[in-house]
Amino acid sequence: MTDNGVIVSRFITEFLGLGDMRAGDETLHANVQGITGLKPGGPIDGRDEYKATIAAFVDAFPPIEPLRIVDQFTSADGTRVVTRFHSRQRHAKSFFGIEPTNRVILFDETHVTRVENGVIVENIVSATNLEFEMLMAPVLTPMILK
Repeated sequence: MTDNGVIVSRFITEFLGLGDMRAGDETLHANVQGITGLKPGGPIDGRDEYKATIAAFVDAFPPIEPLRIVDQFTSADGTRVVTRFHSRQRHAKSFFGIEPTNRVILFDETHVTRVENGVIVENIVSATNLEFEMLMAPVLTPMILK
């Protein structure tokens, strides 16, 4: 695994998977940009906003088993790392105003992450999270389809 692969793996397993804010501090650039459905109105802008977004998500959807990286590839120039992972998380608290359902939801995500000087400067999420998207549709649809 490349050095950048190690950085991204930590970001995904510890920060995204567990909500470990120290891992966020140590893997994310202060001005990181994140493109994700967790902020449908535009990119996550900066490490502090990323941390707040993930803290809220993991609080509402705590993991029920360790996140599992399925595949990881590094670009030829070493600056981009593509990682696919699976995680199972329980909808335990209200999120975007949707009351907890106690459902266990599979998150199947692919992240394209750009690393510069040992920190993540960009993370673009592509996900097949239909159950989550359907659960959140009453709130997210009006935010997205304006």
